[in-house]
Amino acid sequence: MNDIKSTLSHDKASNRVYLMHLHAEDFPHIITHLDALADEHEYSKVFAKIPFTYTPAFISEGYTIEATIPNFFKGKEDAAFVVKYKNKERRTPNKEALTAFQQLVFGSKSSKPPELASSYSIRTLKQADIDAMTTVFKAVFKSYPFPIFEAKFIEECMENKTAIYFGAFYNNQLIAVSAAECNSEELYAEMTDFAVLPSHRGNRLAIHLLHFMETHLEQQHFKTFFTICRLNELSMNKTFLNCGYKFSGTLVNNTQIAGTIESMNVWYKLP
Repeated sequence: MNDIKSTLSHDKASNRVYLMHLHAEDFPHIITHLDALADEHEYSKVFAKIPFTYTPAFISEGYTIEATIPNFFKGKEDAAFVVKYKNKERRTPNKEALTAFQQLVFGSKSSKPPELASSYSIRTLKQADIDAMTTVFKAVFKSYPFPIFEAKFIEECMENKTAIYFGAFYNNQLIAVSAAECNSEELYAEMTDFAVLPSHRGNRLAIHLLHFMETHLEQQHFKTFFTICRLNELSMNKTFLNCGYKFSGTLVNNTQIAGTIESMNVWYKLP
């Protein structure tokens, strides 16, 4: 089945198949294709982001729903994040991490962050910034599920307009990066790739970047913002909580990042 029109990725690092976009013409045989791909490469998880109306067929084939987002596609149809595990170990979450996160969700929100210091500035990034971007990414992440360390990958994302990159500068030096992976047809954007150099942490730069991103995307009429955030990174989860995002589920042992496979939290916001 080499003629599928859906968008998917798979790799040994995350040990999974990821259906990123389901094309209607591939349904329902895409389900069999995902299973066959996982079995061929001995992956222990299949993960799919799909319109909610397709969930009965996936559930009948052994999938479960780990997260949902309302009004995801074009601001109208809900999305479901469905998964299928190939072994028991992959489906077992880190209880300590979930307990710490539960306390965060029940906790109070922080007050409005202070104004961005005059020594910092934020803007969208362009191809001339790519080398500086990869330097920041390499300084922050030991490993990552997508090739953000490669200049060619970022350049292609910019050229294809599948991602918009944002940066925070300190005295004209790039010290923090974030990205919005955009689906202009379905009108949603994933807020991702947040990386702040260690020497500049503690200045609430992620929140300032996020606010800047939202304003930029609202002007382009995107209807849904979401993120898939590391369960273990409580500070980043708190950033989304404080910015009005709603928690919608945990993807257990889902993504290889920083050298290990980690569980991820799904957050969303409807502008």
